Amino acid sequence: MLTLLSVCAGIGALAVPATAAPGQPPTAYDQTMLETLAAQLRVTPLQAAQKLDHEKNLISSLENIRARGLRTDGAYFDDSGTLVVNTPDAGSAQALRSAGLTPRTGARGEKALDSLSARVGEVIGADVTQVQSWGPELAADQVVVTVAPGADSALVRRLSALSGVTVRTGIANGNTTQADVIPGQIMDLDPGTNCSLGFPGTTSDGDNVLLTAGHCVEGNPDILNRNGVHIGRGVATEFPSTDMGLMDIDDEDTGRGYVDTRKGTTVRITGSSKAPVGTTLCKAGNTTGWTCGKITAYNQTVRYSGESVATSGLAKSTVCTEGGDSGGAYIAGNTAQGMTSGGPNDGHDCGYNEGANATGSYSYYQPVVDAANTYGVTLTRS
Repeated sequence: MLTLLSVCAGIGALAVPATAAPGQPPTAYDQTMLETLAAQLRVTPLQAAQKLDHEKNLISSLENIRARGLRTDGAYFDDSGTLVVNTPDAGSAQALRSAGLTPRTGARGEKALDSLSARVGEVIGADVTQVQSWGPELAADQVVVTVAPGADSALVRRLSALSGVTVRTGIANGNTTQADVIPGQIMDLDPGTNCSLGFPGTTSDGDNVLLTAGHCVEGNPDILNRNGVHIGRGVATEFPSTDMGLMDIDDEDTGRGYVDTRKGTTVRITGSSKAPVGTTLCKAGNTTGWTCGKITAYNQTVRYSGESVATSGLAKSTVCTEGGDSGGAYIAGNTAQGMTSGGPNDGHDCGYNEGANATGSYSYYQPVVDAANTYGVTLTRS
């Protein structure tokens, strides 16, 4: 689905522009990213760069204070751009204020919400086919369950009776994985459909591999590039329990530490993380190109149409995707975030390279940190 990184040796290293438009100061961010993000936010590219800098600085402050042993229980950016951090006591709250962060006490917090989400899964049980998704929403301090239209009223009552749980009704056709269209540079599955190249890396024994969506490599297909050249083979998948998978890259090919924006430019990969909820991010995709939004939730459980087993551990964002975007890359600034898993099966049209058309949409992605840890992969960086 997404054309993130090139794994074919014939493509070669990609240039990384870091210049600003005339009249604007130089920026560390790719200009294509800034232009699309600016359209999404209805601001100037310079203001978009300032927003990314603001988020990066606050995240760095949070990481530093956590490294010093301060207890926190989840963090998120609110609509004003403030980084709010859950903390258990007044002493920790004061330390957070001193670091320029905004503490919140008295919330359930991330750990309790994750436990409550697991309890929700137990209550749903065999009725999973009546549910579209569930998981924590950190800012609201709730676990939100989205049930299918016409879900059994007894199930809705059981879920609604749980303290801290909100029940909503979803769209008619539910959610779908997104691995079926071909425009542009593709990850061609033989036999099968098409996805996009994800994040390359190396295993502990030096093997060159590619992290992608698990549903893209079910059955361990041979994988070709857009020119029909064999570049690898699927070797592992955890789908549908999670949506992470692994492709073994052929010896003669090379994974590159860049994301293809689908606009003739690339974005360097300098690291990976699970950035706080509310962080701005963008994704590249075969169908929808380069679209941007923000992270809205982690630890989401989704039942895709046609599946009787739910997929857990996904992140949710406001980034617009369509069929054909699976497996590609989400990136916040220069920090890798994840690979497209799926989105609403409602026939919506994001357009191509039209980040501003994503209003009201959502998508799910597999966090790359979790996939890398599962398979013991170190991401390739610029």
